[in-house]
Amino acid sequence: MVKIRWKIVTGFLILAVMLVISGLISIYELTKLGNQVNQLLMDNYRSIDFSKEMNYSMSIQEKAILLSIQGDKETALSLFANAEKSFNNNLKKASNNLTLPGEIKQIDSISSSYKQYKETALEFIQGEDVSLSVYLNEVYPKIQAVKRSVNNLLTINQQNLNQTVTVLKQSPYRTILPGLIIIITSVVFSMIFNYMISHYLIKPINKITKNVKNFTKYRKPYEVSIDTKDEIFELNEAVKDLILTKKNLTKPE
Repeated sequence: MVKIRWKIVTGFLILAVMLVISGLISIYELTKLGNQVNQLLMDNYRSIDFSKEMNYSMSIQEKAILLSIQGDKETALSLFANAEKSFNNNLKKASNNLTLPGEIKQIDSISSSYKQYKETALEFIQGEDVSLSVYLNEVYPKIQAVKRSVNNLLTINQQNLNQTVTVLKQSPYRTILPGLIIIITSVVFSMIFNYMISHYLIKPINKITKNVKNFTKYRKPYEVSIDTKDEIFELNEAVKDLILTKKNLTKPE
């Protein structure tokens, strides 16, 4: 025999479990989203920072080349060496932070164009002909080739950063959806549960009450049938016994 108390408790437990599941799913989605976004942002920011540092190193190297044109070869070589070290260091860091399609291609392009540029630049600084025309015709185009490759890497990561912002705008809907589904399901379940309480508890009690009143006031026969084997069934049987006892007591001897 399933007690009414356990039916009610079971109903509320199911509802509570559904709400807990809803909360856990929302927490999981929010945590997952936060971790993904944080990782994406960190990767993009690092690559953008490495690209900017490489561009800065190129500007220092360009300055060193211009110093050589002015005749200060010693300072030019020292400045160039330091800037080259910084460039290679940031290129290595960028190579270890490959997370997007196309980054490998751009890293290879940077490495290749920088190698060609470096050979030409050092030959120019150490050579005898350090005229502006040679710089403009031979060195400067290769500087621009390196910068284009670096800027392409920078652009890839900036575009992905914009896409991450778009994901952030859309993600709340993805996060809310599971919880919304659970909430709607909980509402539907609550309506079903309310119907069951009404059908199996409220209506039988009202029926018993009405028939007891009819018996006591109008002596109408007590005819209530309860199909569920629970406390309501026991109550109905007890009322029947009570009415039967009352009838027996009121019979004339």
